[in-house]
Amino acid sequence: MDAIILVGGQGTRLRPLTLTRHKSLVPLCNRPAIEYLFDWARRGGFERVVLALGQHNEDLARAYPPGGYDGLRLVQVLETERLESGGAIRHAVREAGIDGRFVVLNGDVFFEVDFAGALARHIAQRAELTLALYAVQDPSQFGVAVVDKESMVTGFIEKPPPGTAPSNLINAGLWIFEPGLVDEIPPGAVRVEETLFPGLVNGGRRVLGYQFDGLWADIGTRDRYLAINTAMIASGRDGIEPTAIVEPDAVVRLSSLGAHSSVGCNARVTESLLWEDVEVGAGATIAGSIVADNVTIGVGAQLTGVVIGSGCVVAPGAVLTAGAALEPSTRYDGVDER
Repeated sequence: MDAIILVGGQGTRLRPLTLTRHKSLVPLCNRPAIEYLFDWARRGGFERVVLALGQHNEDLARAYPPGGYDGLRLVQVLETERLESGGAIRHAVREAGIDGRFVVLNGDVFFEVDFAGALARHIAQRAELTLALYAVQDPSQFGVAVVDKESMVTGFIEKPPPGTAPSNLINAGLWIFEPGLVDEIPPGAVRVEETLFPGLVNGGRRVLGYQFDGLWADIGTRDRYLAINTAMIASGRDGIEPTAIVEPDAVVRLSSLGAHSSVGCNARVTESLLWEDVEVGAGATIAGSIVADNVTIGVGAQLTGVVIGSGCVVAPGAVLTAGAALEPSTRYDGVDER
């Protein structure tokens, strides 16, 4: 069976991080996020993974060229215009010559789904489409699925107002397709979430909702990206890259620290995500923040709830507080008094 990974988005909600790196390449515990999807595909027994690339995705295309990759065969399919999820699936199926049942993954998710279990339920329930569903406390920022007692989807609600959702099960970005469905995707640049999926349900077709547990995240926003990195470390993954240096009296807690990064004397890094080649000066504090690569944080600087783009310099003693973001290759010398 083939897996299509939709990686054509531009990562606008993750800016300024994605101004210098494709959103599927941003690190989670010091590995590009997409590699966790490759791991999942390998464990699930997939042999071929089709990367549905959009325009201006050159860095991702270079990182994972067509051919063999750690037990998988990678195929690239390139969009020449914006196609959205439906057009991208149709294009990938035709260009890659997929002629049987296949799976689609959103390229900006992390999940722990038992694929064998999902596929068995898909077959047993004679589903034409199966959607992986995940329970969240607040579904108001997601597409919500309503299911019956047999787990068949009976309706969808997009981003219901807080407290009004009839279900807390959200579309988790993993879909099992029977091959004939591709011909039912409307022409042009369309989203299957808004066209094909509700059309099937409204037509009484068999759409299965497969609920799973474990970690899940949409890493398409800064807050969710940071939250899943923290959760992964809390669950036991190592966040400190072997080449990173942490001085003995420094504190690094529930944080990842990328290759060749350093944390100086008496500095504190808590619940944060630091990429490669980040230098944290003595006495500096970083809390709940994301720091891209090749960044220098000066002695005694204080960062709380901020995002720092690639190549930035934060001067000694500078203060940045929640909501601040620095564009790549900028310097910040002041004190944020917001």
